[in-house]
Amino acid sequence: MKHLFQGGRRKVAAVMAIALVASLSQVAPSSANTKKSGGEITVGVFNQLLGSCYNPNASNSALGIMRSVYEGLFEQQEGGKVVPYLAQSMTPSADFKSWTLKLRPGIKFHDGTPLDVTALITNIQAARGIYFAGVAARAGVATAQATALHTLASSIAFFANTKDVTAVSADSVRIDLWNGQVDFADTIYASGRQFTRAVSDITNVNQCNTAGKGTGPFMFQKLTANEVVLVRNPNYWRKDKDGVQLPYLDKITFKYVNQPAQRVRGLVSGTLDAAQFSSGGETKHLYNVKQNKNLSLVMSPPDYYAMSMFNHAIEPFNNLDARLAVSYAYDTKTFQRIRNTYKGLSYGEVPSSIVGSRNVMYNKAGFITFNLAKAKQHAAKYKAATGKALTFTQPVDTSAEAQASAKLFQQMMKKAGITMNISTEDTATITAKAFPSPGTGVNSYQFYPTTLFEGTGTAFTLPFLQSNSFSAPNNLQVRALGALGSTFAAFGVAVNPARFADPKQDALVWGAQYDTGATRNAKLKALTKYLQETAAVLPAPSLQYGAAFSAKVKGYDTFTLASGGRGKAITNAGPAWVGVYLEK
Repeated sequence: MKHLFQGGRRKVAAVMAIALVASLSQVAPSSANTKKSGGEITVGVFNQLLGSCYNPNASNSALGIMRSVYEGLFEQQEGGKVVPYLAQSMTPSADFKSWTLKLRPGIKFHDGTPLDVTALITNIQAARGIYFAGVAARAGVATAQATALHTLASSIAFFANTKDVTAVSADSVRIDLWNGQVDFADTIYASGRQFTRAVSDITNVNQCNTAGKGTGPFMFQKLTANEVVLVRNPNYWRKDKDGVQLPYLDKITFKYVNQPAQRVRGLVSGTLDAAQFSSGGETKHLYNVKQNKNLSLVMSPPDYYAMSMFNHAIEPFNNLDARLAVSYAYDTKTFQRIRNTYKGLSYGEVPSSIVGSRNVMYNKAGFITFNLAKAKQHAAKYKAATGKALTFTQPVDTSAEAQASAKLFQQMMKKAGITMNISTEDTATITAKAFPSPGTGVNSYQFYPTTLFEGTGTAFTLPFLQSNSFSAPNNLQVRALGALGSTFAAFGVAVNPARFADPKQDALVWGAQYDTGATRNAKLKALTKYLQETAAVLPAPSLQYGAAFSAKVKGYDTFTLASGGRGKAITNAGPAWVGVYLEK
């Protein structure tokens, strides 16, 4: 994500104070736009959506389904800047410890209830765990876990810096923070994952799980593991520039198609009107799409920084030599050439830092590159210290491409005398196990391939690097909850699948995250250097995500934001389906 604040505090306050008004033009619709409306499409996706609530976390194309039903207070422009969406504006105090957020008027949830200050506060309190704490105080922790936990998931760790939220007018709230934070809007955006929900979603777990209600252009009609059907929201709050009611489509059916070859065949045969892809091992299939003149392909930038998370709490990666051995044994250039390149077409970038060159944290210092001799040396040191040969297990998705990538990585480890075993599970199961609900355990994988860092900013990177987000300086949230504090503190590790517990790393993270001055960038680069020197994570070639469309599908590349400007045509979640239409 592009860094939101540049040019000093005064400029920031002036820019953020500007109210960004929706493009709700009342111009009479033209005949051309009238023809856009109606019809339905079928889309092939590579992730399962297992529920419409917070847990389990929706990955990639499943997230795209969620983003069609739910919307956030903020959205991301084409260049990466985060701007108001359901919110109309958000203005910081001079020290960035208080933010005044104003809602856009006239927006309703699918159940007809208004998005007002009461609903906004309920959403923020649920996101930061206070709703859960209230239920626990009244009825006990067990009852709260059964009835309220599903509305929380990992958002509590993201909102750990939030001290309180209070109404200041009929359409505005003030959000107070424990520590000043210049990119708080990016935190609320949360890579497009922080949704605003009807209050009934928060108070009724059954509704939230099966038929959640947001403010988005589409509503749930059917939800199973292999098929999700969305229908048009007739009361959606947005119109296009010609005054035509959005969305254009009447219905979208998302089908889970795990194998990319099947997605391509579906596009060619016409059983699919669109399909989503990842560059991770799918370049051959993306090449075949590009060669077909009847199909169009749009790709995201390479701003999704794939990595594997070493589990620092258990063997073997609680040992630095084990992490260094694997890091030196991983030949990312060869991996990119074999797995992500096909007939000259290549997607993603070979890493030279744990984040991409466009990210504010980018730093080559301390970065580990392939060196087989050093890999063998550190593997030998590990064996000498523990008496065991270096062995670990990696969970791998069921797709042929994921299996092939894992086997190539396995071969690289074998050359260094390292044994890597493969455990095959579906993606949804892997995600659920790596991010277990608080109170149900911790990540027990030794090694977890994922993509947690992204964009040009830090709001969707730093939370994953903290041992416990409630342990940050000046954060008194756990203490303020009294008897519930220990239970609540468990939420602070919800986004720590690596199970980091390094005080120096924590100090570097928080020192950079809550720096509101000119030294922030230097602190971020120092953090990156330390992470790379200690082999905290294992960087992989970055990912790009794509979506392919049949000739009759249009509008996928012109996502216009409510505050003006264009949104990203393609993210890891896919396109914004609100503006997609069928050529009549």
